[in-house]
Amino acid sequence: MKYSILFFKQILFAKLIIVLLTSCEDEYKELGAGIINIQNITIQNQTYPVKTYNKRITPFQSNGMPSNLLGYYNDSNFGSTTVEFLAQLTPGLYSPNFGDNTTLDSVVLTIPYYSSRDGDNYTLDSVYGNSPIKLSIYRNNFFLRNFDPASDLDESQRYFSNGALSLSEIMNQNELEGELLFSTNEFLPSNNAITLITRDDEGEIETSETIDPSFRVKLEDNLPLNFWETTIFDKEDSEELSSANNFYNYFRGLYFKVEPLNSDEGNLILMNFSSSNAHLKLFYTYETTLATTDEITERQGSYDLSFSGNRTTLINNNFNTNFLQTINNANDVQGDELLYLKGGEGSMAVIELFAEDENGNGFEEFLEEFREIINPNETNERRVIKRLINEAFIEFYVDESFTYSNTDLPLRVYVHDLDNDIPLIDYLEDPTINPATSDSKFFHLVPLATEIDSDGNESRKYKVRITEHVNSIISNDLTNLRLGLFVSSNVGVTNSLKFLSYDELARGIPTGTALTPKGVILHGSSSNNLIKRAKLNIYYTDLNN
Repeated sequence: MKYSILFFKQILFAKLIIVLLTSCEDEYKELGAGIINIQNITIQNQTYPVKTYNKRITPFQSNGMPSNLLGYYNDSNFGSTTVEFLAQLTPGLYSPNFGDNTTLDSVVLTIPYYSSRDGDNYTLDSVYGNSPIKLSIYRNNFFLRNFDPASDLDESQRYFSNGALSLSEIMNQNELEGELLFSTNEFLPSNNAITLITRDDEGEIETSETIDPSFRVKLEDNLPLNFWETTIFDKEDSEELSSANNFYNYFRGLYFKVEPLNSDEGNLILMNFSSSNAHLKLFYTYETTLATTDEITERQGSYDLSFSGNRTTLINNNFNTNFLQTINNANDVQGDELLYLKGGEGSMAVIELFAEDENGNGFEEFLEEFREIINPNETNERRVIKRLINEAFIEFYVDESFTYSNTDLPLRVYVHDLDNDIPLIDYLEDPTINPATSDSKFFHLVPLATEIDSDGNESRKYKVRITEHVNSIISNDLTNLRLGLFVSSNVGVTNSLKFLSYDELARGIPTGTALTPKGVILHGSSSNNLIKRAKLNIYYTDLNN
């Protein structure tokens, strides 16, 4: 308790000094004269070595995500990634009555894209590439069970990005491709709204609904005669349509297969399968008899199937040899020259703070600079803060020797506590948010920025502030943890997706990393460029002066 009170007084005193230093000059002289000779108080800075090295992202849990990627993406610095999708369909009504003399009108699949609207114009979010790919949709014959039979506690079944259910079980690819329901060689997302039309009582065409940009197709061509009638309508009084579990076992869902038309280009997009507007609908006409007049009339109905069941993403990478060699030969002793960050089943970097410098000084020496322990190992032990940290950060510079376009580089990177699989305290205490986009944490995780040196040379970099994390190490004896550095499509989505195989360094990856294909190459702690080499920068106030 004595230590806590003493530390609180020191922090309060130091913050008062900082407030005075940031006041205008007249106020500075007037207020400071009666408190302390603050002309001797200056904010100083010092750099400390860190060690950073590459790490491969292995297959991870890919079910239960809020959204799902679909498509093909190629990055010349890393290689290509194909992302496919597998999902159950869930009926909106069980034990349905389809009426008499039912006739199928159409079968329509709709999946919204993520988009933003400005007046009548839409812009697609999270779309990568602008070239068509081949997309085929099959009836899936592989049963997506809800529970893991190897678990003693009825744990939910996990599905992984490589198609595995466990280390000893993997999906049978042949079972995924049942009847072919749809195929196109021209799949390319459009930012156009979709206008639905109908006819009024006079037979005139009118707009019935306008929906946001979506993947919307009919699943009727090239199927056996009466396929949907036999599959759905003929099961009206059967067990297959009586419950979700029975239906999942009968109609096991859809498999979205992706194939590139050109290995150098394609497109990949984030699809909103969790939307209430994501569904498969069977539109039909049926006859009904009016009870009062016995008149037979025709009516329209629909049988709605949503994607509220199991959904999982399947990833197939074809990475460059140089990239794979670099990741597989990561130097976790000396640190790597370059850091390769790639989303999805790609790569991350490990950060170890306070690595030894050329004089052999490391973590313990750093602590001695910033605090002093008085009467150690005794009941009256107390700690005195000698230096107050005003800001601690690491800047990660982009290696500009590689070819990038402005659309290739991820806007954000994210830092994670690997040992505890949680965000840092700086993340939790950062209140910044952009209400227009729901993007956040701009103070802790500064977005990609460009700096210009005195010679007019431009450099791009990410800045990661870890002030509170380092302060906790000094004042609260927080363990000097290993940190993970990831690319992210959304730093607000931090829940971890577990790895298929045990990993001593990390338990999983943030969801925001799984939902981006982008990559970037950064200068690491062993970079030959000393200015851009990754290092810890600390600005502090010396309380002993």
